[in-house]
Amino acid sequence: MTNLGATPKEDNRELHKKQPAMIFGCGLSRTGNKSLGDALRVLGYKSVKYPKSIDDLVSEYNAAVDITVVAWLDELDVRFPDAKWILTIRDIESWLKSSERWFGRSLDEYPEYKQDYLRHYRRMVYGSDTFDAKLWQSVYHQHIERVANKFKDRSGQLLVMNICQGESWEKLCTFIGKEIPNAPFPSIS
Repeated sequence: MTNLGATPKEDNRELHKKQPAMIFGCGLSRTGNKSLGDALRVLGYKSVKYPKSIDDLVSEYNAAVDITVVAWLDELDVRFPDAKWILTIRDIESWLKSSERWFGRSLDEYPEYKQDYLRHYRRMVYGSDTFDAKLWQSVYHQHIERVANKFKDRSGQLLVMNICQGESWEKLCTFIGKEIPNAPFPSIS
């Protein structure tokens, strides 16, 4: 029977209690987020790379990866205390080279609203919307330390995964309690 006195937030909490725990990929950009999101979809999750808002995420998806998750990490952790978190990492030199290529590109190819969106989240996460090797290297190390400290006393909620070095189905499926699919792990872009 429906509780007519329930608020929308209460209804969302009840909805998510019936679904598998949310899964968040909290690695920085260029650490295998696209591959992780694709892998979660293969496993049956409705995963999104760039949700418009936390409320959009709550109503539409049960997994999310990339820069918005990093930006919203503390709020998502409060709203989803039982969530599983996957911190994708990468060799720092390789990550810096990939980031320089990716973030060194012009945003002019994107519509203006997308340019604003990307600049906003880059500033939130990296402290700048343009690549700066020294700054980004510092952010990378601070982010890994922050996430590790956040989950150090919460056994079973954080998986650190290096997709770029070949970690794939076995590690991911063991962590989230799913069977390993008969499919190749999504490729790294």
